[in-house]
Amino acid sequence: MKQKISIKHDDSDDDSAGGGNNDGFAVMENEFYPDEEDQGPKLSPEEEKKAADERKKQKKLEQLDKKIKKLSKKHEKEKTSLRVASEIKNKRKRQEVVILQKMAQKQTKLIEKLKKKKVRGEEGEEAMPKGVTKTIESMRVADETLIAEGDDEEIKGDQEIDEFSKYFKNETTPKILMTTNRRPKGGIFDFLKEVKDAIPNTEYYERKNFRIKQVIEWAIKRDYTDILVFYEKHDTLIQSHLPDGPTATFRVSGVKLRKEIYHHAVPSSYNPELILNNFDTMLGHRIGRMLASMYPQSPNFHGRRVVTFHNQRDFIFFRQHRYEFTEDHQRANLQEIGPRFTLKLHALQLGTLDTKFGEFEYIFKPKMGVNRKQFYM
Repeated sequence: MKQKISIKHDDSDDDSAGGGNNDGFAVMENEFYPDEEDQGPKLSPEEEKKAADERKKQKKLEQLDKKIKKLSKKHEKEKTSLRVASEIKNKRKRQEVVILQKMAQKQTKLIEKLKKKKVRGEEGEEAMPKGVTKTIESMRVADETLIAEGDDEEIKGDQEIDEFSKYFKNETTPKILMTTNRRPKGGIFDFLKEVKDAIPNTEYYERKNFRIKQVIEWAIKRDYTDILVFYEKHDTLIQSHLPDGPTATFRVSGVKLRKEIYHHAVPSSYNPELILNNFDTMLGHRIGRMLASMYPQSPNFHGRRVVTFHNQRDFIFFRQHRYEFTEDHQRANLQEIGPRFTLKLHALQLGTLDTKFGEFEYIFKPKMGVNRKQFYM
């Protein structure tokens, strides 16, 4: 913008005598007008937004640069004043030096982090790519039994002859017998009632004074496909697939009943859909098929009910939900039905339960849990 100022003088006698409008004063006229040469072409809204973002980015980079310089200066000053801790005989002073050294190490890491952030801001993410976050699962110890993509033919061959092949060929319908240890107390029945609602075609019978072998023989004669035995004292579940096995022993933990779940849903009688997650090894694949064999292969989708067995670090989490699609049918809202519990596999035995002469495929031992990065399922 340019400012044009013009001053006019009027020397007439009338004005000097006071008869004029300006009363003898000079008249100043201000005229403002844009200089077309200095004004550039008008920017579109997108270009203005882009320019504003660029200015913000530049401002952030300048602030980041100032912060790096300030921290580096402070770090160099503290670094030169530090002594070697091993040379200090006074315990208290030695501890103070160690603490200062740890703080200096943190400052170094922070400076490096800010420098990387600055490079990403100037040159983009490709100039300084972020490292992959390491988790226990990603650092898992290599397992020979881990199922790869090319093992499909071998797995299909094993599935054709295993104990669950009749179920997956729709030659049998799941029928579950549920019982407990001798003389159970009242606390376990609330949990059994909700498990019975979660697994279709399940019947409960009182154990009385019968041995497990007698119960298994009785169940085989009446065409039951699985037997579930809950032991209240040891928080143990024994699942035996009938008539030929195998038998799995689980430790049950983290039990949460339906009444303890906020805003829970009410279970329905529809057959649920089944989800099995992360059963990646041969052992895990076998356990997954064993758990799947308790549920009918004909889910009723009108019930909008889904049961999940999620394996993570050899712990199997059980969840049951009801889902409802949104109006655009792109997402679904979940409402938990319950119960919640967690299973930990302790043993897998060939055939039905035999505590004396049984042959075991897998037995969990305490030393197997030492390496946190090694999983078996």
